[in-house]
Amino acid sequence: MKIFAIGINTAREAIRNRILYSILFFAMLVVAISAVFGAASIGDQMKFVKDFSLMSVSLFGVIIAIVLGVNLLHQELGKKTIVNILSKPVARWEFMVGKFVGLVATLSLILALMCAALIGFLYLLEQKMDWGLAIAGGVAFIEVMVVIAVALFFSALVVTPTLAGLFTAATFVAGRSSNYLSYFFSEEHSPVVRGIATVLSWALPRLDRFNISEQVVYGDQLDMTYLATMLVYALAYSGVLMLLSIGLFSRREFT
Repeated sequence: MKIFAIGINTAREAIRNRILYSILFFAMLVVAISAVFGAASIGDQMKFVKDFSLMSVSLFGVIIAIVLGVNLLHQELGKKTIVNILSKPVARWEFMVGKFVGLVATLSLILALMCAALIGFLYLLEQKMDWGLAIAGGVAFIEVMVVIAVALFFSALVVTPTLAGLFTAATFVAGRSSNYLSYFFSEEHSPVVRGIATVLSWALPRLDRFNISEQVVYGDQLDMTYLATMLVYALAYSGVLMLLSIGLFSRREFT
């Protein structure tokens, strides 16, 4: 019950955040503009609309996750409200898990709104429902869940939200590009380089595998087994990061 209470309070704080509304408004505007300009373009305009819109939903979902993930915890620290919370019978792990649950719930609502707007726009243009977009939105949510866990990890690790945000953004970019690490596995590279590439391939989140926009845009059949595997991977990766975050947060002292 304590975890859910903290989660609800976190969601309320996130919803009251003015930065959130600015980013969400801009994201909805980008989706709308892509639909309008895509409809006016020549050629495969619907492919352009879907591709650009799915990229926008994923990107803005990640941006919101980073902003909220690194700011809400530091706001608690800055206002000293965390001292009052932890002075009550609330364990530190319950506090961290509650923050994670609240952020995940908030981002699920935000992504649902953006995906609903996107599906609505495309229904007006195509006069038919494309449920592949809903699946792509679900995969984007799974990716964002991992980003939230990364943001909380760096928030527990470093002092300033700026550094936590930069580290989280860098991890996201590296995770999206992690498929390129296979280039360094060949024998032409030194054992040190291959060792570093191997460590990074295990440590970085394989966010490149969450990109299914191409299959959705071209109407390819989606492999549900693969999607289920990626869900399990995201839950496992987020779970490990949360354990590390709880360990780091438990060692911090508050005055």
